[in-house]
Amino acid sequence: MNLVNRKGAASRSKCHCQRSLGTSGDVVPCVTLQPFISVGGIAKEQGRKKFLGGGTVFGQDSVRTVLNIALAEFLGTGFLVFLGCMGTVVGLGEFPPTHLQISITFGMVVATAIQLIGHISAAHLNPAVSVAAIILGKINIPMAVVYILAELSGGIAGFGLLQVVTPDSILRSKSNGSCCALCVTLPHPELSAFQAVLAEGLATSVLILVVCAVWDKRNERNTDSVPLRFGFTVMAIAAAEGPYTGASMNPARSLGPVIWTGVWDSHWVYWVGPIVGAVLTSFMYKQVFDRTPAHVIQVTEDDNEQAIPLQSNRHSK
Repeated sequence: MNLVNRKGAASRSKCHCQRSLGTSGDVVPCVTLQPFISVGGIAKEQGRKKFLGGGTVFGQDSVRTVLNIALAEFLGTGFLVFLGCMGTVVGLGEFPPTHLQISITFGMVVATAIQLIGHISAAHLNPAVSVAAIILGKINIPMAVVYILAELSGGIAGFGLLQVVTPDSILRSKSNGSCCALCVTLPHPELSAFQAVLAEGLATSVLILVVCAVWDKRNERNTDSVPLRFGFTVMAIAAAEGPYTGASMNPARSLGPVIWTGVWDSHWVYWVGPIVGAVLTSFMYKQVFDRTPAHVIQVTEDDNEQAIPLQSNRHSK
């Protein structure tokens, strides 16, 4: 069977075909390096271009797409802060929520939020995740700014809504932390500033490692359980690291309560720790683990394409 370089296939894969110089007259298959080949098939270049910055507005295909993403992140982060912080309120139930209960609440709220908006915006819900997305090449810097502004404003709005539905006497109760400090993340008094930043940075690093693994091309078919993966990750980190700093891992989650309560003590910790952790972890993952093997495309007369390893394109006589 002769292998030919069809015009449509060439424009799609940008490959170059040559005849071999051997006596058999075999035609060398059309070969191209495809760094974004998916496991078990060829990823659609058009979809990837749209995601990575081939569009016209901040790397997206339209202004409407940008607005949809911003709205989804605003609503998702607002939902996260509203329900998550609601789970920390003391005084309305018969028993105050335990640390384990709060950890479970935040984990399941994260899972629910991802289920709600993951298909629209990839559900960052966290400026640290958006910063990691820049380093991993998922979004460009202007689009990251859109993400982060939407997340921060969503967190502020979410806690504001909690203020509306919660009695003022409960909000000002000293049972909810120091007076007027409901859901404010604060380091344990015994921790130094360095220890607090390190704890938040390491906790965020674990979260970002999960983000990197989920976004890894080798894992792209395993998406059904993504909300639960993140939910259980947040639950585990919060249960373990919560007594140290509150296990925020998310500047937007910490900013909302601070804006409304005015308790700014050590708030900088929840920016420096998560952002530095996200930058270092995503960069490390990209340099160490993000290695895509070279593949080739073979184009036949019936326009079928197969992704095969480069080393398999050898003729044995």
